Amino acid sequence: MSGATLMITPEAFATHREDFAAFVATIHRFASLLFIISFIGYGAAAWIWFQGATWTALIVATLAYLFFRQFRRLSLNLARIKYTLQPRYHPMLLLVDQMLEDHKPAVVVGQLESLLKKPQHITPSDPEP
Repeated sequence: MSGATLMITPEAFATHREDFAAFVATIHRFASLLFIISFIGYGAAAWIWFQGATWTALIVATLAYLFFRQFRRLSLNLARIKYTLQPRYHPMLLLVDQMLEDHKPAVVVGQLESLLKKPQHITPSDPEP
């Protein structure tokens, strides 16, 4: 993130890198599912509209839109619930909570994604691949 301050220290991120990778992958799976569900709602609204129930179609389309607007926040919260049940992820979740105190979910996930894309540094004590 050019010019932006890091929300998490490089050391804390490196310590929990694998956990963050699994967490972000879970967020993406939930986001994909919620994205599909919202567009099913749009399809249902179109079908209802063609059946002649214009007001019902408008209500369904509005609900699908409102659901769509929240899918990033909802996907992060669903992933968080899944990982809360596993004690090994609690330190990583505490770091996520600290980041969420000051930033929106999309910003937090974006930073985690950018950190995950950076190559890991190999220290001299690490074995050569």
